[in-house]
Formats: sequence, C-alpha cells, structure tokens
Amino acid sequence: MLFFRKHLFSSIRILFCFPLLLTLYCTGIPENSSGSEKPPETQTSIVDKIETQIEKLFGKEEDPELVKVLLGGDVMFNWGIRDTIKSKGELAPVKGLKSVFESADLRVLNLETPVVSEKSWDHGKAYVFQAKESDLESMSFLGVDLVSLGNNHAMDHGPEGLEETLKFLGERKIASIGAGKNLESAFRPWIWEGKDTYLRIYSATNVAEGRSHYAGQSPGVMPLDPELILKKFQIEKSQLNSPRISKRDKKSKTNFPGKQFRIFSLHWGVEYSPFPTIEQRKIAKTLAEGGLDIIVGHHPHIPQGIEKIGNTIIFYSLGNLIFGSRNAYLNHNLIVILHIKKSKLINIELVPIFGKFQNEDHLVRPLEGKEAENFLKEVAVLSQDLGTKIRIEGDRGWVELD
Repeated sequence: MLFFRKHLFSSIRILFCFPLLLTLYCTGIPENSSGSEKPPETQTSIVDKIETQIEKLFGKEEDPELVKVLLGGDVMFNWGIRDTIKSKGELAPVKGLKSVFESADLRVLNLETPVVSEKSWDHGKAYVFQAKESDLESMSFLGVDLVSLGNNHAMDHGPEGLEETLKFLGERKIASIGAGKNLESAFRPWIWEGKDTYLRIYSATNVAEGRSHYAGQSPGVMPLDPELILKKFQIEKSQLNSPRISKRDKKSKTNFPGKQFRIFSLHWGVEYSPFPTIEQRKIAKTLAEGGLDIIVGHHPHIPQGIEKIGNTIIFYSLGNLIFGSRNAYLNHNLIVILHIKKSKLINIELVPIFGKFQNEDHLVRPLEGKEAENFLKEVAVLSQDLGTKIRIEGDRGWVELD
C-alpha cells in the first residue's frame, strides 16, 4: 500500500508540473523593459517557485534510498500517563506524536517498565514501574518496531516479569534488545536490512539495582562494560569473516553486508543533570573508537548535549518521551530522526517534544513556534559546549555533520 501511495503521488506531481512547465516553454521567458531576456538566475527562480508550490501541495519527494530511523527517550505508563489514560482514553497521551512517527521508516524507544499481568516481584525499590498489556496499544498505534530494555526498571518484577514482558512484546511483533534469559541473548543486536542499508542496534545499561539484575548465566539486562562490548564486537566481526561459513550463507546479504551502521542505546548518566559526566565522555570515546556510528542515551529524564567524536555522534540524553513524571525538574525532550543512505549518515533531524507536564495532562506532542525555537537553542548551547553545532530551521534542529 505504501509503495502504491508513493508512486501515486509521484504521478500526480508529474501531471501537475507538466502543464506549468509547458506553459513556461510555449510563452517563453518574460522579457525585461529593455526587451532582452531575463537573466538565467531569474529563470531559475521561476522554476524554484513552481517547485515550491508543488512541495506545498504534495510535500517534498523523498529519496527512495533514504532510511529514516526515529530514536525516542524513556517510556513508562505510571503516574500522570495513567491518569491521562483513565480520563481521556488509552491513546490520548500519544495521539499528538502520530505524524512524527509516520514520517520515519523505523521507530526505536526505551521501554523503561516491565509489562506484566500482575505485580510479581517486590524487593524494596523506591520506584517500581508496571505497565499493562493494554498499554502496548499505544506502541502499536505509533508503529514502534523496537524497544530497548537495557535499563534499571526492566527487572522491576524479576525474571518472571522480564519473561512476561518479552511475551507481550512478541505478541505485538515489537522487537526488543538489552535484556534476555542470559548474557548472550541480552547482548544480541536487532538486525535490519533494506534499501542497501544494514543496521545493527544494541542496548546496555550501567544503572541497575544491584549486580544481580545484570544478565549472566541467568536472566537480566546487558551491562555497560566497554571492554566486554568491544570484545563481543570483535567476535561478531570474526564470525562474519569466518571461512567456515558456507558458500550459501556468504551469498546472504544479511550475514555478509557491506558497511554496517551500528547504533547503541545506553542507559546512563545523572538524573536531571543537563551535562554528561567525565566518565560518560570517556566511555563514549572508547566505544566510538570501536566502530559505533551512533550512541543514544537516556536515564537523566532531561536532554543533554550532542557530541561528535570522529565519525560517531553521541546523544548523551534525549530526555523522556512518554513518561508520567510531574516534578519541577522536567524540561522539554527530543526525538532524533537519523537520515541514512546506503549505511551512511546523511542528516540528523531534531524534533522538540513537549515535556513540561507539571500542571497539565500528559498529552505528548511536538513543540511549535517560539517554544520550539527557544528549546532548540538550549540544546544548541549544550551541544556547542561539546564542540557540536546545531542549525535551527523552523520547528526543527539539524546537527552539523561537517
């Protein structure tokens, strides 16, 4: 259906554009008062105006080889989110995000809550989160493809809660990373292939309620251990290049792609601090040198700056996305949309998201106008301190890659 719609709109654009260009050709280029033809730049501006009108009517035509990957922050359904669901309906908190999510090809969020049928574990934590199976309806509504579970709440209801969470996600065909029945499954990446782009997405956390929640021989979350992670990257690489792989497997693009685009979702940092720690920046540098393309962070619940280390982009924190807090420290948040072509990063789009829910219902939506501009300026200042420039155009920010 999507293929049909894209080609339908392309055909309409051509049909609409043709009469305008034909008229321009038949009537000739207008002359100025001296009788000579208008200069080439004027002719170009006329064509540009036609293109602008077409884009206003039909939208800008997308590059068919472009893959847009949406990355969002923390998601849970307690407190203010639960109140809004009760008063306004299951999808009310997320309806305002629909158009942003529809603009992407793939959508990845940090699910910071177990999804369980009943409370099955209590070990004295100050905050124990719990989502219902029906809460995943909002994830399906937004078309979420993948959630990271490498965080400090995935084990709030113990191994049983993790097992049930994986079951409920599987039933809705939502993939997960960062937690599993053992260390091997917790580290296993989500692999996606399409449009000559090959993605590997991983998840880990250095925030957990005790070492017992980290995966090992038993279920748990993937620990943020740079040495272990880089070692596993090397094992993956050697397996892909192993001469023992059959000729049939070597023909598989999934097993033997060209350039692989690696994204790592990390749960780390200090809550409600707008700055990454020195230790985080050291870890980011180590992982960047190990070949990652993107590091996307969460846990602080407010956004932090963006840093470029070599060819690696680090979003230290996107803040919250769908999260029920109402405290005084809340700020607005970020969604990132990566524009990738043939496994190469082309553009990074920053979408500002409303997050100051101290005195209103949790109706999550993009910021607009002056509010969007002012917030993006805050992000630009935080990023400039890390050596990264942000360009603001209307209600969007763009990371300067060069």
